[in-house]
Amino acid sequence: MKKFEGIYPALITPVDADEEINEKALEQVIEKTLGQGVSGFYVSGSTGESFLLRDEQRVRLVKAVCEIVDGRGDVFANIGTFSTKATVKMAEAAADCKVAAVSAVPPFYFSYSKEEIKQYYYDIAEAVGLPVIIYNIPKLSGVSFGTEELVQFLSHKGIMGVKQTTMDLMQTEALVRRCEDKTVFNGHDEILLPALSVGVKASIGSTFSIMADVFVDLKKAFDAGDMEKARRLQGKGNEMIRILLEVGIFPAIKGVLKLQGIDCGDCIKPYQPLKPEDYRKLEEALKKLYDGSVE
Repeated sequence: MKKFEGIYPALITPVDADEEINEKALEQVIEKTLGQGVSGFYVSGSTGESFLLRDEQRVRLVKAVCEIVDGRGDVFANIGTFSTKATVKMAEAAADCKVAAVSAVPPFYFSYSKEEIKQYYYDIAEAVGLPVIIYNIPKLSGVSFGTEELVQFLSHKGIMGVKQTTMDLMQTEALVRRCEDKTVFNGHDEILLPALSVGVKASIGSTFSIMADVFVDLKKAFDAGDMEKARRLQGKGNEMIRILLEVGIFPAIKGVLKLQGIDCGDCIKPYQPLKPEDYRKLEEALKKLYDGSVE
């Protein structure tokens, strides 16, 4: 099974005033980040407001991304829903779009046993025949995985990796070391450098849509052994991330893209539009980020 490496933006979902997908803006974001050296895209995840989209919108989004990328990078589609049958149906639609892999957040809201969650992932892998990425995001899903549980899940031949949207670097290191034939994706941009230091080779991140060049260069610096440059770039990225979190991460990313000339609309309600003072904070942070060279 292929192992993946590189920087993968977790794409936002551009929408118009009617909350329908804006494919023109989507293409602009994709072309911008491909030009900065990303390896592909993660579609319809948390950053993409997946659970605020209708099912048909999620399918349309994946199709549009695959058509725009047109083989110039890997496309991973988050197809997780609340039921196994609906998730498999979404995965089948993603397979028709020729994605490289599908990903799924664990089923949540209702309380499921780990055996039920494990079977959920196995059923997806066996029904669709595409590589599956486990989406480990305990803060939002409310589901926490122990290291041994993830190692067991990853032993299935159809599960190709895990997206570690967790600060537990001890667990991440153990997965990299013990599951050498699988891909462990870092999921928190602010700890990319520490994740690289424990053996991670790939990262899926929300902020890569607005500053992919910083993180592409960070990984290049790390790979070249230039730790001083890598630390400097992580610091620059983290200063920007601090402001994004202060404003509200997903609306703020769309706000920065607007400042960069790509109007992706607002986040879907019940998210509220950014205020003028939010844009002032973001503009100041953006200027600081690119004050001089990111080198």
